[in-house]
Amino acid sequence: MDRAAQAGARLAPDPALVRIKRVATGLAFVAYPLMSGVAFLAHPNLRSLEVTRDVTAKVGEFHNNPLMHFGHFMMVLAVPPLIAAIVRLMTMPTGRDAWLGFVGGVMAVSGAVVLVIQKTALCLVMSAFDTVPGDAYAGLLPGIEALFDLEGYLAIVFLLPLLPLGVLVQAVGLYRCVAVPRWQSVAMILAMVGLGVSAAIDIDLFGLVATVLLAVAWFPLGLKLIAPETRPMRPDC
Repeated sequence: MDRAAQAGARLAPDPALVRIKRVATGLAFVAYPLMSGVAFLAHPNLRSLEVTRDVTAKVGEFHNNPLMHFGHFMMVLAVPPLIAAIVRLMTMPTGRDAWLGFVGGVMAVSGAVVLVIQKTALCLVMSAFDTVPGDAYAGLLPGIEALFDLEGYLAIVFLLPLLPLGVLVQAVGLYRCVAVPRWQSVAMILAMVGLGVSAAIDIDLFGLVATVLLAVAWFPLGLKLIAPETRPMRPDC
């Protein structure tokens, strides 16, 4: 084998690694909606459509609610597969629509980082506070209110809408490019609108329905990556 061929062989991607990366990304498309769905199901009063801004009521939902804490912990664990799925979506639109995949991906990954901050500060910290005895817990209430009011650098949580907006932009790129069947793109768009509304008005039922729609859109993508067909996954745009 001459030197050029040897260099080409060294530069060629390892087929086993390519397969592992593809399967791992496929699992991410399946894992995130499942984990997010479990997190929403763990919320109390899931069927309630009441919009509340009362911090005391929110603290009451969190306090001594291990199931809800577990759901929020699941959301933190779900962020790595979410980012893996977003990065994959960045590569799927082509032509002029590739910009939508890229810009939307940057927005969505930024929003995913904010999601970790939000769940850590407002949820995991609350699980730690639950270990404090009752009298001492009452003394923590002013600090807890400051957390929920997003005081200080927690104001960054106001950037959380970048996550659904970014994935929505990616879904528009997929729709325009027909990189996936358009019903999947539409399901993704509706899911992101639903998640945005759920976060804005704090109604968990909307978030659960939106997560089901996201599963409808993402499960086929994940399964095709895990067990690819002989034909290409997506057409050129």
